[in-house]
Amino acid sequence: MKRMLLPILVIGVLLISACEVLPETETSPAEQTTPEEKELPSYAIAWDEAKYHIGERTTVCGSVVSTKWASGSKGKPTFLNIGKPYPDPDRFTVVIWIDYRANFPSPPEVYYEGKAICVTGLIIEYEGVPEIEVKDPSQIQDW
Repeated sequence: MKRMLLPILVIGVLLISACEVLPETETSPAEQTTPEEKELPSYAIAWDEAKYHIGERTTVCGSVVSTKWASGSKGKPTFLNIGKPYPDPDRFTVVIWIDYRANFPSPPEVYYEGKAICVTGLIIEYEGVPEIEVKDPSQIQDW
């Protein structure tokens, strides 16, 4: 009888250790929400709608997909490209000029890269691309 219990006990332990129990609070990747699926704040527009709001002061939301500090260019701008990366003409761009870069506690091109944000300001157009010039980090919120 003892000889039979040992193999049964070993098999039971192996079966139990092979089972993985996930915490109830964990969500699978399929259940996670992407920024494009998030509900926009009632006062905001999606980044791809900004081209229809040139000249308006509003809030634009989307994911920062590429960034660049053009430190060798006139005005040394920092670019946060939302929705589509540079040079795609269908992108939305946040511009931070060197005069305002010091207002940010860390380099904006590093801090905001890959984040979903909402930016508030006047939408202007530069070479066919809608953009907002930001002077202060309070104009940018996590989304």
